[in-house]
Parts: sequence; C-alpha cells; structure tokens
Amino acid sequence: MVEKKMIIDGIECPFTDERNVLEVARKNGIDIPSLCYCENLSIYGGCRLCLVENEKGAMDAACSMKPKNGLVVNTHTRKVLESRRTTLQLLMSSHRADCLTCEESGRCKLQEYAHRYNVSEPRFEENTYARLPLDVSSPCITRDPSKCILCGLCVRMCAEVQNIGAIDFTKRGKRAVVAPGFGKMLLDTGCVGCGQCAAVCPTGAITINRQLPEMWKMLNDPNKRVVVQYAPSVRVGLAEEFGMPATEPVTGKLVTALRRLGVDVVYDTNLTADLTIMEESAEFLEKVKTGAKLPMFTSCCPGWIQHVEKAHPHLMPQVSTCGSPMEMFGALIRQQFKDEDVYSVAIMPCTAKKFEAQRPELEKDGKRLIDLVLTTDELAKLIKAAGIDFKNLPDSEPDSPLGDYTGAGVIFGVTGGVTEAVIRRVLDDASPDTLKTIAECGVRGLEGIKAFEVTAGDLKIKIAVANGLGNADKLIAKVESGEEYFDFIEVMACPKGCIGGGGQPPASNARKAERCEAIFKADEDCELKIPQQNPALGYVYDELLKGRAHELLHIHYPLHGHH
Repeated sequence: MVEKKMIIDGIECPFTDERNVLEVARKNGIDIPSLCYCENLSIYGGCRLCLVENEKGAMDAACSMKPKNGLVVNTHTRKVLESRRTTLQLLMSSHRADCLTCEESGRCKLQEYAHRYNVSEPRFEENTYARLPLDVSSPCITRDPSKCILCGLCVRMCAEVQNIGAIDFTKRGKRAVVAPGFGKMLLDTGCVGCGQCAAVCPTGAITINRQLPEMWKMLNDPNKRVVVQYAPSVRVGLAEEFGMPATEPVTGKLVTALRRLGVDVVYDTNLTADLTIMEESAEFLEKVKTGAKLPMFTSCCPGWIQHVEKAHPHLMPQVSTCGSPMEMFGALIRQQFKDEDVYSVAIMPCTAKKFEAQRPELEKDGKRLIDLVLTTDELAKLIKAAGIDFKNLPDSEPDSPLGDYTGAGVIFGVTGGVTEAVIRRVLDDASPDTLKTIAECGVRGLEGIKAFEVTAGDLKIKIAVANGLGNADKLIAKVESGEEYFDFIEVMACPKGCIGGGGQPPASNARKAERCEAIFKADEDCELKIPQQNPALGYVYDELLKGRAHELLHIHYPLHGHH
C-alpha cells in the first residue's frame, strides 16, 4: 500500500487506508474531539465537534472528510475553537447536568470536552433536555433520556453490530429523543441486555445497572458468608481501570482485593469453564453419535440465549443444555456450603449476566444459584470506595478445593476460546505440538466470523465462531439457506467476545486486541492445558455432584422463550 501524507496543524501525517481525517489525526497523536464517532460504526457526522479548517478557511467535519495526499487542515484555529464552544453550549442546554451525582462523572465525554474548551455554563437559559422517566425495566442497563445528546452511537451499535434495533430516534425537532419505539420500555423490545449501547454512550444516558448498595450490605452482614467467583475476562479489564496494561497479570491482586473488601471465600470461574467443556464436549459427541440435528450452538453467553429466544426460537433445541460457567459455579457453591447462609456473587465482564442470574431456570433445590452479579466496572468502584491501593497489593491464591483451573478455562474470555477449549478436550492430547496445531487451525483472531475444520480420529468437525449478534444472524441465515453446513457453532453476543463485554471498561479495538493477547498469555502461564488434567474436577464430580451432574449443571430453557 502506498503511503500518502497530509498536513495537520503543520505536522506531516502519513496515512494508508484510514476512513477519514479524524482517524489519520488520532493515529498521529492529534486528538480531535468527537461525540458521535466510533471506529466500528457507520459515520453519522451529527455532533459537529470534529470540525477542522482547511487552507481556504472552509470548515468541515473530520469524521466525514476523506484524507487526500497533500491535504492541509488545522484543528484549533480561532474559528474552529469558537464553533466547538458554541456546539458544546448547545449540547449542554439539552443535557441534564447533575455531574456530582452522575454515574459517569469523570468518564463522561461531554464533561471532559466542556473542561477542555473552558465552557463553564450553558449559553442558553432554557434547558431543553428530555423530561421522560428513567427506564429501569431491564435488570442489565438503565436509560436516562434527560442525559441523551442524540449522538446516535447506541442506535447504530444496536442496529449495525447487534442487528437488534431495540432503540431508535423517535419524534422530531426539539422533541427528538432516542428510545424504544411506540412508548415501549427496553424489556419489551428485542433487547438482550448485552450493554454494548452503554459501552459506547459518551454521557450518562445509558449506564450499567449498578448494584453496589446490595453488595456493601452483604459484606457488612456478620451472618452472611459471602462467596465470590470472578470470570476469565475480569482480570484483563480490571488492570486497565487501575492504570496497568491489560497484559499485566492481576489475578493475585484481584483475590487479595476481594478478601480486603470482606469477602469470605474467593473462587475463579475458570474451574467451571473447565467443567463446562467436559459437559459440552460430551453432549456434542453424543449428538454426533445419535445423529441429532446439528449444528450444536454454545450456551455460555446469556445475551445470545436471549437472542435465540426472541429472534430464533426454533433453534432452541440445538443450543447446548450446559449451564454457563457462572451457573455451574453457582450450583457447586450451593453444594459446597449446603447448610450455611451463603450469599453467592459473580463478577462478570457482562451486563446480560444480571438477567441470567434472575432467570427461574437458575434455581435448583429451591435456591437461587447466584444472588448478585457485579460487572468488572462495579468491582473497580468497590475497590476504589474501600481506598484499596490495587496496584501495590500482594498476590494471593483463590480458595481450595475449588481453586484449580487449566489454560482451557482461561481462554473462554476471548471469541473462539470456548471452541478451542472444546477441541483440546476432544483431541485429548496436551502435547505442545497438538496445542500449536489447534491454535493455528483458524480458531484464533478477532474477526467477526471464522470458519474452519478439525479432524479428531475419523471424525471431521466443521466449526464456525461468531462474535456480535449481527454476525451470528448472518451465519444462521447461511446455514438455514443451505449455503453452509457446520457441526458446531460458538456465539458470543459481544464484539470480540467477553473481553469486550458491556460490563468491562470501554475499549478501542487496539485495547481489545491487547486484552486478547493477555488472555492467551495467561493460558501460556498455566501448567495444565486441557480440562481433563484439572485435579479439582474429580472432587467436583465425586463429592459435590454425586451423580446429579446433569440435573445441577444443565439448563433446559423453555422453547417459547421469556418475556
């Protein structure tokens, strides 16, 4: 590719295939402000904050301006700065500013730009923000229309990436608002609670449904035994929240922090990721043997499960009956502490897990398996509230006898990880050569859809992996039209898998790639590579499950779906 150059603020900026001037500038370390732009979504050009001035004095939006060889633009002339200030003043008059008590204070892009451009008060007396009630119908996310600045990021994320379209622009002119259609609440739409809208929202208009008061209450209750499990991806998101690179292993610090918060027992969900693989691969091989209808779809992702229920209910019989690793650990915790007053908490990279925990199917022997789900983001808030210096904590190990895990469990956090773990299990060979062959078979990488073939003995398995529900829908369409055939399909609702979950700190594609690298590094650091090597699984099957594995670890979702 021929490298071309343009001049921004007098600096020579090389570019190749960047979509616009905004991307060229950012790649070259020049931060042009923008509230409606996202590298993974279509270009909207609605906020007008990214205006730049060319040599002739004309202004244009950097997000929709094509880079040209020799093009000269300036990003902070007097004209540009005045325009930005006016735009911010207009936006501030249509946004309810209660920054002190806002969930997103300190992370809000509008707040950051108001500080940066020295806009201390709205220019217009009249506040025109939407006076609609809060939408708290979803257990996963909260919608506050009064803070919406109509940037459209959530609308495009929901429609373009997730192919759901639960929210859209409604009404016109001054009364325009982003909301579900026909006066509905989120819960009555196709929303699956994935939280990707909250991940791109630049203000506090869509946020994670944070449940910290419940957690504090239980941590301070002397009669409760608080047992916490944390998922594979939490370790890479948490590092970033405390200014460390994603690739720095923080699991030991995470365990120490939880104990300092007052948690009684700490477990790593990786153990039940191993357990899920044992159950899921057995179920898959059984389906192959009995000639059941394939492909079999994975079942660890609660956003995907809801999407099947709402958009593809006829596929439900082909979804694995395995509970998610969170569900399985919930079942083990109830067996391990049978007669105690246990409060079972799961820390997840995912907002949809909040919905999953409340499902009637996650009740066994008359008890909820999971009492509370907190996201990575909420855990970081807990740690900060307790004044814990996370970066300098000593390392400690999760509790035994449920503390062991293998590299196969760790990689669940990244798209293709569940599949790679299942292949390791089916091939039943942990030699470095076999592991290398598996890693290179096409299962790794952050593309939206991957398809490849694996041979196990005389069995040829055709596999596909999709991340993002729009990609899952494309794959399903190909399978149903007969254009493609697969035996096994892994789906994760969030783009790039759980590392990019709605409950993680928001991240660019480059940061997600780092998280992915960090997950594979954690796998490399594990001595054990395949779930059947996990010494804790013998204890789990013999002592805790005692012949009830299917009943406690599998979930049979109703075929008509939930509403």
